[in-house]
Parts: sequence; C-alpha cells; structure tokens
Amino acid sequence: MRRVMAAILVTVTALSAGCSSSGVASRDPGKVVMPITRVTVPGRLYATKARTLYRFSGTRLTAMLSGIKAKDPAVTPDGNRLAVAQLNAQSSTILLGDALGQNRHTLTPSSAAEGPLWAFAPALSSDGQRCLYLTDRGKQPSSPQNLRPNDLGIWIMDTASGQSRRIVAPTAYTGGDSDPVFRPGAADQLLYTTYLYGGTPLQPVARLSWHSMRTGAHVYLSPDQARNFQPAISPDGRFVAFVQATAAGDDLEVMPLAPAYNRDPQPYPTDAAVLLESGMVSEPVWAPDSSAIAFLKLVNGSFDLFILPVSSSGPAVRATGPAEAVTHGSFLDADSRLAWSA
Repeated sequence: MRRVMAAILVTVTALSAGCSSSGVASRDPGKVVMPITRVTVPGRLYATKARTLYRFSGTRLTAMLSGIKAKDPAVTPDGNRLAVAQLNAQSSTILLGDALGQNRHTLTPSSAAEGPLWAFAPALSSDGQRCLYLTDRGKQPSSPQNLRPNDLGIWIMDTASGQSRRIVAPTAYTGGDSDPVFRPGAADQLLYTTYLYGGTPLQPVARLSWHSMRTGAHVYLSPDQARNFQPAISPDGRFVAFVQATAAGDDLEVMPLAPAYNRDPQPYPTDAAVLLESGMVSEPVWAPDSSAIAFLKLVNGSFDLFILPVSSSGPAVRATGPAEAVTHGSFLDADSRLAWSA
C-alpha cells in the first residue's frame, strides 16, 4: 500500500543489523551506528532499521522482536505495553505485547473474506485499552479490469475484547488517511492526516484533521492545498508537532491546540505554527516529560535519529538547544513511526 503523496524518502534496505562506534558512512553500513560520544536517551525510545525494532535507553541500544519484520512501534506512556505492525509477504497485522515485546498476541487478522489485509500505525491509549490503527479492512473486491477503492481507513479496537470499528472513512483513491494519534487528557479526541485532492488543477494534499469520537465532529486544522502530516501531540495534550512539506524540504513545526473544535478555525492554526527544525524531517515524537522531540532527519543521504530539547512552558514551544544526533549514517526506516515512553 502506497500513499499518493510521498512525504518522505524511503531508506535503503539492509540485510543485517547491529551497532558499532561511529565513523563516516558513505553507504548503508548494515548496522545502527552510534556516535563516539553517545547521546543519553531518557526513558525508552523505539525506532526501526531494515524492519528490525531497536530500543534506545540511556546510552544502550537493544535489538528486539527477533524474527519479526516490524514497523510503526507504539507504547503506552509508562512503557508497559508495546505494539508494532508485523509485515508479512502480502499482508500485515498489529501485535501487542509487554514492555519487552514478549507475551504477544495478534490484534488484527491477516486476511478476511475480502482477501489479505494490511494494518499499520497502531496508537495506544494511555491505559492500553484502546488501539487506533490503519487498515484496508472492508475493501471491495477489485481486479485490473474493475479497480475498486482499497484505501486505508482509521479503525479503533478494544484491546481486551478485540472488537473493532471504523471511525474515519478515507477519500477514495487517495491511498487513505494516516498518522492517527489519541489526544492525551481528552479520551474522545484524535488527530490524523487526511489525504485528498485540492486546487485547480487537482493535486494531492495533506491536511491535519481533528476528530471527536463523542460527537463525530471533523475539523481541518490546516488549509486546503496544505502539505501537513505526521501529527505528534505533547503528553499534556496542549501542542502538536507536525511535518510541513515545502519546496525546500519537510520541516518540523509546532502549534498549540484549542481544548476542542466545533468548526474549521480561521485562520487555520498551522498558518501560525513555529518552525523548530528545517530540512528533511520525518516521524516526530515527544519525550514522556515534554522536554524534547525526537525525529528522523536526512543527513548526507542517511535518515538518522535526533533529539531536540524544547521548552513548552507558557503558550508556545521553543527549542532550547540544537538537535543532537543519536545515530550517525545509519539509514533508519524513515517510513516507520518512532515511539517514546518512560
């Protein structure tokens, strides 16, 4: 499943994975490379390389989930529950386990009456009792002679009962919506990226969207013809960091969120967002205490992991220092989410 709008570059696939001290890498070294002076990572920060899941904690790096091709890790704030998308040959499923990735069980089926199914981008509620995810479940039979929409929609699951329902239907033939996240402190609210077409002539666009599961209200937080995606909400629910695509690259920006919305705000909040990091940035995620934002950034042909210290006191967020490189020349998977827990 590919999005119509490619927001990020895809990293080169490696055959093996590991870790070592830093050195200048002109190509994928097949391992996660740490700087000689390692950045101390508070809590547990998860990323993937060549579909292997890694955990950064302190100055240590640990490979996890041996034998599983993993994408889009997600954790509860306390780190006690860990979810990933497991990639198979012609399908993918969502797995949920404990902090070590053990005692796993499969949340979503790999196939149904409509055929093989894809599931990506799990997002866990703070208590781990609910899981947002993307899936093409419910798609109509399709063939080269009769192409039918199979776009990714946003579903929610009760992790105890396994009951799922779709909460957002995608615009047909766009590839579907993406990046669903719960809003901390507001159990009925979520943010995600809506992919659709806008402008004259029509072009693919990406708009940040707010949704209330209680009322069913849907509100755009960015204008038509925008290219905003990958929302990451601060642990206190007050701010959202996101990626804005420009002619020069994909920049990391941040803006405040209102307590709730009942219609599209004017002007759109993204128009007043603050730039935090320019370049080719992907997959932002907040530290559990809101003191930093981690992201992947393209440097010398490699997507690497960076941590930017920030202050969110008052009505705005600002960087309090330069972004520090956690990896160097490691070619991490820039199409896979990051996750960060205590």
